[in-house]
Amino acid sequence: MELAKIENLLEAYFEGNTTLDEEHVLQQYFAQSYVPAHLQEYKVMFDYFSESKAEVSSQQIQVTPKKKTWKMNWLSIAASLILLFAIYKIVPGTDSFTDIERAEAERAYVESQKAFELISKSINRGNGTIAYLDSYEVTKNKIFKTKK
Repeated sequence: MELAKIENLLEAYFEGNTTLDEEHVLQQYFAQSYVPAHLQEYKVMFDYFSESKAEVSSQQIQVTPKKKTWKMNWLSIAASLILLFAIYKIVPGTDSFTDIERAEAERAYVESQKAFELISKSINRGNGTIAYLDSYEVTKNKIFKTKK
């Protein structure tokens, strides 16, 4: 097999990007008796992997299933109910939220009415000045007898 291909497979292997077939190719390659000197350290590693697959534990592991006690079930149900009740009390209801919105809207309405009233007064004051200018223009025309 080409040495460059093996080196590329090794690089992909250490990055975790190889398939099982590619890993099998690497194991077969390093199982050979001759491996280039710069790859000898990997031969030792792959030899160890091959040997460790054959190992079998001499002790039998016993797993005893744990029974759930009825106290634990009731405790989890009670905790869930307390959590739901707390969320219900902490989060404000939709009615109180709309009351807050309504109060904000009324406050904004009153403020905008005040602003419009102020603008109206300013415009009315300006209209009085315009009427004065109009009477000034009429008087000037009478004195100098200019035609429009």
